[in-house]
Amino acid sequence: MQNMIPAARKVLVGAVAVGALSLGTAGLAGAAAPTSTPSAATPSAARHFNCANAPKVLARIQKGEADIAAGLPKLTAAQARAAKADHTKRAAALQKRITRFESTRFKDRLARITSAIEARCNVSAPSTGN
Repeated sequence: MQNMIPAARKVLVGAVAVGALSLGTAGLAGAAAPTSTPSAATPSAARHFNCANAPKVLARIQKGEADIAAGLPKLTAAQARAAKADHTKRAAALQKRITRFESTRFKDRLARITSAIEARCNVSAPSTGN
């Protein structure tokens, strides 16, 4: 009888271990599945652009470009103040943002999106009334 209890305990521990490992593997597989789904959905979302929203999107892009142009001097001044006050992390973060807004890659992306919308939907960017 004493030999049977340790054997039963080994079987029980083995079954629990197998269950935990299989559950852990399923959990990892379940966690990996959603990460692949959004990347596959992203290109299809870009392909299905509703041309009814084209003027609104183009206006938003224009407003964003105007806000960036108006805000760059303020960002530059804030970065200079942060550097002068020895706030290196803040100054570095502001400089990173300034660099991104001034980059040709960022400007080219906005221009590419604008021209793609104009070509696909046969609309032009709204004129600025201000």
